[in-house]
Amino acid sequence: MSQISSKDIKKLRVSTGAGFMDCKKALEETKSDFDLAIDWLRKNGISTAQKKGSRLAFDGLIAIDHNESEASIIEINSETDFVARNKNFQNFVFNLSKINLDQKGNLDKLMKSKYNNEENVSDALTNLISKIGENLTIRRCKYINIDNGFIGTYVHNVEKDDMGKIGVLLSVKTDIDFSLIKDFLKKMCMHIAATNPIAISSSNIDEDILKKEKEFQLEEIKKSGKDQAIQKKMFTGKMNRYFNKVVLLDQNFVMDDNIKISQFIEKNSKKLNASIEIKKIIRFKVGEEI
Repeated sequence: MSQISSKDIKKLRVSTGAGFMDCKKALEETKSDFDLAIDWLRKNGISTAQKKGSRLAFDGLIAIDHNESEASIIEINSETDFVARNKNFQNFVFNLSKINLDQKGNLDKLMKSKYNNEENVSDALTNLISKIGENLTIRRCKYINIDNGFIGTYVHNVEKDDMGKIGVLLSVKTDIDFSLIKDFLKKMCMHIAATNPIAISSSNIDEDILKKEKEFQLEEIKKSGKDQAIQKKMFTGKMNRYFNKVVLLDQNFVMDDNIKISQFIEKNSKKLNASIEIKKIIRFKVGEEI
């Protein structure tokens, strides 16, 4: 067997990002054929990625891409925060965020999209897993747009370029200029990031979630042993407190606890002499409910 030069190993490492011993092995297996060695590493990387795929990835980044009328959000997970701060991982997240906007938040289309001239997103993910040495997953993505209003966005705990640990998208129907409502959008997104509402109004809450909450509260009230009239008042009070906690319009504004979000919207509507209607909210937090 011919001697594998350190120069060839270094060249392969620069080209693929693989480790020294992996590059040496690839060149040995392919008799120093550079192109075949790259293919060998890729195939070996697929095997490595499959082994790592069983490991849970709780950390990672949320990324947003947007303009005034549309936005997309994506969560890509890693096993550790160390990798979330890795330049190669962040570049991958940044590029996928751009593709995600083009594909309008469709995960299946995203995975099949071209990542570069040589590979699609799915293959690029596999190769990055091999290169970084941790399990990585493209967990979820969404998209919103609006024709008669604007999109607000916010990223909390920013790492780089619209990437962080919490991301928020907000669509608002209005007929005023963007420059006038820009500050309102930012404050609303920051509030949503902090409070994590599950619905815009109580009528928008998922029926199953609302049913379970009502059943829970009724069971707790029955334990009090009080008469029916008092139990009815107790139930109303408990549900109002629940709505105050999870419904956007009923929540107290985080920047002014003396007013509710519905009042904050009304105040800004009067100030700007315009109609402002919240149409949709999306909030992603890294690793939630994994």
